[in-house]
Amino acid sequence: MESYLSNIKNLVKRKTNLASLALVPAVIAGLGLLIFQTYSLITGKSFNDLDFNIEKLWETSDVVSINEEVSNSIRAYQANLVKNQQEVRTNSVVRHDFIVPRIKVKKARLFTPSEVQRVTEDKLGNEIFEVDKIDEVSINTILKGKQLIKYFNKLESDYLINPYIVPRKGKWYIGFSFAPTLNYRTFSYDPSYVSGVAIEGNYRYTFGLTENQRNVSDKSITSYTVGIDIGRRITKKFSIFSGFHYAHYGEQILVSLADLHNPNYEGSEFMGHKPQYALYDTEDGSKNIPYKNKYSYLEVPLGISMDFLKLNKSKVTADVAVTLQKLDHVNALVYDFETDYYYWMNSKEEVFRKFGVGTMGGVTLSQFVGERLEMFVNPHFKINLNSTFKKPYPVEQNQYSTGLRLGLKHQIR
Repeated sequence: MESYLSNIKNLVKRKTNLASLALVPAVIAGLGLLIFQTYSLITGKSFNDLDFNIEKLWETSDVVSINEEVSNSIRAYQANLVKNQQEVRTNSVVRHDFIVPRIKVKKARLFTPSEVQRVTEDKLGNEIFEVDKIDEVSINTILKGKQLIKYFNKLESDYLINPYIVPRKGKWYIGFSFAPTLNYRTFSYDPSYVSGVAIEGNYRYTFGLTENQRNVSDKSITSYTVGIDIGRRITKKFSIFSGFHYAHYGEQILVSLADLHNPNYEGSEFMGHKPQYALYDTEDGSKNIPYKNKYSYLEVPLGISMDFLKLNKSKVTADVAVTLQKLDHVNALVYDFETDYYYWMNSKEEVFRKFGVGTMGGVTLSQFVGERLEMFVNPHFKINLNSTFKKPYPVEQNQYSTGLRLGLKHQIR
């Protein structure tokens, strides 16, 4: 029996590790993309703007200043050329061309600030460079050159989000969302359904598991929700939304292996199942085993959104909704107060509530990344209004989760 339970534990652990390996990179990639998009939107830059050339290590601030002055002079000249379309005559000669000297480096070394000062006083050509030949290059040739066209195309492509897009908002939208979540539960039990319970004032005395033992030993778990979203705008500020989500809830409990030689084990049974685990050992923690109870639901949210901050290409909304739920899958250990053991159960067992209602609320930050494509981030909180279990099982347990929903919406006319 112990070998069988050990095999089950190893199988569950392997599946959990595989799911984590698939989920964690996706979450990290999504958050990284969000951070990078925010950086590009604010600064107008991308990673292509970073210069990793080795010569940057030896570049001084004086040389950088000279390079900036030259670049500014060229840009100022080009701006003047576009603005002033009339011909400039000098010594009765019409000049249409931009003279670009071709220079050859004679020697290169780092200079002190005083040497740089002397260089700027008409001594640059004598001390560092010698002019080999001057070619006249037409300015029209430069502006129409393939390299310059490629350069401007590259500047445009560096923007992950085009700053010049004009959003086309529709009355309807359809989207997809994914939310990593942190899940836990409320926990209490109704003593009227537990035999052998004595109540004195605010204290309850019972055989076996107590509320305090569960609340001290149980921990939250991470999971996810994925789904399709549909919405329609009603007014300038209000919208309604729905969709179809697959949501996971749960908690981690602490148990220990059942003693097969215990006289109570042989006759113990709950809903046709034999016990597999016992209460956790409060004295010897090495015998305790963490086990994750998981509950999966098919959910249909029905909600309303209100815009309370709107910009040209972004907005912030407040969202509230109720969710209609149907239990789809369960992998959990259920405690029986009569026998003082844990039993493994699935969604087919009558102890679980098959249908329920939940509620959710959150704030959504959205940004248009295309004419009709909208990216959004939605920190939210969800709680199930119905208990996980049906009567006469004595435990009242409401699952809840908090998460960061990430997704895309496509505006429809």
